[in-house]
This record gives sequence, C-alpha cells and structure tokens, in this order.
Amino acid sequence: MSSVILRPTRVLIALLAACLLLAGCGAGPGKVGTAAIVGDRAIPLTAVESRFTAVLNKNPDLADQLRQQGRMDDLARRIAGFAVRRELAAQAARRENLRVSEQEITTRINRAGGAQAAAEGTIFTARNYREVVRSQLLMTELGRKYLGTTSVTFDYTQATTRKEAKTKAERMARGPQQAAALIKADRARGVPAEFGRRVRASDSASLAVGTPLFGATPGTVVAFKGPNQRAGTWLIARITERNTKAAPAAAGSQADERVMQAFGTRLLGLTAQRVGVELSPRYGVWDPIRLTPAPDDGQTTGFRLDGGRVPAA
Repeated sequence: MSSVILRPTRVLIALLAACLLLAGCGAGPGKVGTAAIVGDRAIPLTAVESRFTAVLNKNPDLADQLRQQGRMDDLARRIAGFAVRRELAAQAARRENLRVSEQEITTRINRAGGAQAAAEGTIFTARNYREVVRSQLLMTELGRKYLGTTSVTFDYTQATTRKEAKTKAERMARGPQQAAALIKADRARGVPAEFGRRVRASDSASLAVGTPLFGATPGTVVAFKGPNQRAGTWLIARITERNTKAAPAAAGSQADERVMQAFGTRLLGLTAQRVGVELSPRYGVWDPIRLTPAPDDGQTTGFRLDGGRVPAA
C-alpha cells in the first residue's frame, strides 16, 4: 500500500504553524479546554498548544514573522481544521473497518527520507509526523475503497451571488416539490438547471475532489462555487441518490494516490454530517463544504442543509 503526503508551499506552511499561537484563548465549544467536539470525541486545547510549542521550537523566528503578517487567526483555524479532519478520518476508518499497519507507516516515512526530513518545511515535527502519515494513509484507503464504485444523482440550479445561492438552497431543502418548482422556474428563465444529473466519481476527478457532491447524503442540499463554474457562479444541488455499489471502474482508469487521498478527504463530509462537528468559537465556525474552520458564517465557502439518512462512507 502506498500514499502521497500532500505538502503546502513554504509560505502556507509558515502560516499554518502560527495558528497555534491562539490556542490558549477563549472557551471550548462544550467543555472548558476543548478545541472541538467531533461526535462524542473531544479534541483538547493541549493538543493544539503542544503542536504550537513544537513548531516554534523548530522555527524560532516564525512567531514574529507571522505576527507581522497579521495572519494569526487564519493559522489557528487551519491547525484546528487539521485536528478535526484527523479525528473524522479515525472515526470513518473505524466505521469502514479500514486499517493501516505500523510497517506501512514506517515504509512511507522512510521513503521520504525519515521523519525529520519529511517534516522539514511543514507544520509538523518528527515526533508527531507518524500520526500525520497514519491519517493520510487512512484517507487514501477510504478514497480507494469508494472512488471506483460511487456515483451521485442530483438536481441542480445556479445562482450569481452568495445571497441568492443561500436563498435557493433553503428553498430546495424544504423538500422535493419545492426543489422541483424552483428548478422549473429557473429553467423557464434561462438559468442553467437540470433534474437527475448523474456523475460517477471515477469519471470526473474535478467534481470528485473539488466539490462536496460525493460527501453528502441523499436529501442534502449543497451550495458552492464549483471547480468548473464561471467566476461568480454558484451551483446549488440537491442530492437525490448516492450509489456506492456501481461496477468497479476499468483497471486502466485507476486514479493516482493524490486523487484517492483527496477523494477520501471529501468523503469525511459524510462522517461530519453523521456525527456532528462543534468548534470552539475561538476558531470561528465550521465550514461544511471545505471541512475546515472559517472566520464566521459569512465567510464559509458554501452551505450544506442536511436531510435524509447518512450512509456509512
């Protein structure tokens, strides 16, 4: 088994590290000293604080640099987001009976030149890099399991502003009749809209890894700026069917490790929807589209209005 560790650029790396500077202020979402609650599991503030200390010990000049950039809050949210996604990956793996062996983790780290070399230029340290690799391998295995056999069917329309997208999403979430009426009205006005659009994950990597469509349960409405949408255009989709038992994709169409890992990360949206994510206000609000914290409700990358029954993956 193999995987790919996705690294940010050095600029982003520096930004991510400083977020730990904010870990000590504010109250937890449901408990004092809690950074986030994922289902019935609490992520303690100490987990964030310890990473902060380790990163600054590794990069003594980083704190001043990030203060000057005025990006402390953004970075805190990114670190909190990683911690939440790591817990989501662990819960998804348990539910899906996915495992990676210690030898697989060791092999991956050795291929990168060892933990010290692999952690160089990242927000991680040699000490915690093993758990980073474990999480990413689990996301890769989740993506591997479902990429070739998953399809979704959805009804959709479009909007040109965030406000319009939210209004349409709320209407579509009222039920299939309201969704159908909206789509019919939009089509009559010349707005691109369609019933029963079916997409297979293995046939459309951009939709599989760049949108929340495959990480939402039937009945859910998602609104977002898609990877192939024109600038300023929002897609509002109501998932009507999600099939994970399609015939496997042909051998020649197997995706690479990066795609499988990114798809597995997108599938964590289902786990987040099923168990719930409660974020400490110090980190802002949970963005259910990007699966990461956002500064406030007005700065999320879209909307997810839940409905229906959440499947396993």
